[in-house]
Amino acid sequence: MKIIGLTGGSGAGKSVAAEQFQKLGAGIVDADAVYRELCSNNMDMLNNLKSEFGDILTEDNKLDRTKLAKIVFSDSKKLARLNEITFPYIKKTSDEKFEIFRKQGCLIALYDAPTLFQNGADSICDSVIGVIAKRETRIKRILQRDGISEQAAASRIDSQPNDEFYYTHCNYILENDVSRETFESEVKQLWKKLLE
Repeated sequence: MKIIGLTGGSGAGKSVAAEQFQKLGAGIVDADAVYRELCSNNMDMLNNLKSEFGDILTEDNKLDRTKLAKIVFSDSKKLARLNEITFPYIKKTSDEKFEIFRKQGCLIALYDAPTLFQNGADSICDSVIGVIAKRETRIKRILQRDGISEQAAASRIDSQPNDEFYYTHCNYILENDVSRETFESEVKQLWKKLLE
């Protein structure tokens, strides 16, 4: 089974790509979904985060993601520290999910991870796809999706790597400033390449 990394900044359209790859037969391990799962039930990880970042848990001991986001998205050192703490937990759970796909005879499993390179998770991938889009497109999508201010969306984008980073580090690039139909057909063409 090939493990293919899928990465890109917020609002670039990574989840649209993942959805399309899944329809074509890929197994998907979504690092964000794994993280959300851990944020609601892994007290080990949550206590580590609490001792690093302070009062970031809700009354029922789940992570207050909004509170944590305010702390880490304005400070790259804190964001790096968040990734250091959470990555081992995310990797362990992700590995378990890959193992299930392997046992099911899956040919390709995608590792959908926005911070794939920052965490060194690219080391488990056979190759990596980067999804990119223009800044204004990304801001518009984040506003529609998350209902946050334009300033918050812009600061989220600014805390993430630029397009040049993805061109330098990824084996394949999907540009998502096109219609959904065009984008989906580009995903299909790439899928054929990956199966070769």
